[in-house]
Amino acid sequence: MKKIFFISAFIISFSFNSYPQENIRKIATWNMKWLGTNSGNQLDAFENIEHYADYILLTGATLFALQEIGPTHSVAGEPKCSYLDKIVDELNQSIPGELEKWTYVLDNFNKQQRLAFLFKKDLWELSNFRIISPGSSFIYIRKPFLVTVKAKGDNAELEFNFINIHLKAFDDAGSRTTRKNNFTQLSAWLQNNTLDEDVLIGGDTNIYFGETDAYQSMSDINYKYLYDAERTSVYSDLLGERFDRFFSSAGINNEIESAKNSVGSGNYIDVIKDNDPEEIIWFSQNISDHFAVVLNIDVSREQ
Repeated sequence: MKKIFFISAFIISFSFNSYPQENIRKIATWNMKWLGTNSGNQLDAFENIEHYADYILLTGATLFALQEIGPTHSVAGEPKCSYLDKIVDELNQSIPGELEKWTYVLDNFNKQQRLAFLFKKDLWELSNFRIISPGSSFIYIRKPFLVTVKAKGDNAELEFNFINIHLKAFDDAGSRTTRKNNFTQLSAWLQNNTLDEDVLIGGDTNIYFGETDAYQSMSDINYKYLYDAERTSVYSDLLGERFDRFFSSAGINNEIESAKNSVGSGNYIDVIKDNDPEEIIWFSQNISDHFAVVLNIDVSREQ
C-alpha cells in the first residue's frame, strides 16, 4: 500500500510541476530523523530504504541539505553513514552512468546528528566543504556545514555557498534564546567572512510559530526568509510548525526570483507532504518526523 502511495504521489507531483523550465532546478532541505541511529522512538530500518529513496525522488530535488544523519562508519578514512549509503545505492540502481549518479558529503564533527549534502553528480559540483563555528551559542549543538556549490550542465552559470543548519530544539525560554543567539552570531559571521555574494541557508531551524524575532538579525543584513505556509512537522501536536526553512542572501535572490517568474509564486517553494492521516502516521513511524521543503532556482542566471 505504501509503495502505491509514493508512486501515485510522484505522478501527481510530476503533473503539477512539468513546466517548460529547463534552467530551473530544485534544492531541498530535509531532516531525516536520526537516520541510522536507534533513538528509541522510531521504526526506520533497512527494509524502509526503498521508501526513503522514493520520497527523495518524489520531491524532484537534485540537491539536498540533510540533517540528523547517524554516526560515521569509516570507509578508507572517509565519513560515511551506512543507512545513507544504502539509500544512495537504491537511488542509483537504475542509473547506468557513473557521472549521473547520486552521492553525498557528510560532516565529520557533529557525532550522532551529522549534516550532509546529497546531490546528483551530473547536475551539481560541491567543493570546499567544512564545518564553521559562528559563535559560542553553537558549542553544544550542531555546528553549521558549509559547501561551495556549482551548477553543471548546458547553460549552467550558478555558483553559490550553501550553509546547512540544525539549530537548538524545544520551546522553552532558554532554547528560544539560544536560537536567537545562533542567528545573531551566524549573521555576524557572514558579515566578517569572505563568501560569494550568493549564499543560501537551509535546514531545521526548530523555530516555532510566532518566533519571528529569532531571525531578525538575518533581515538586518539583508537576508530573506523564503516562506511557505505549509507545516513541515509531521507530528500532530506540532501541526502548525514550520521548522524547516530557507534563507537567502540579496545576491542569490535574483536566481530565486527568476525561478519564481518561471514556475509561479505559488510553486517556487513547496513542502512535499501527503494529507492522508493514515499515510502521515506511517511516514512519521518509518521515514521521518519532518517533511522536505523544496526551493526552485534558476541555474542559468549570470553572476
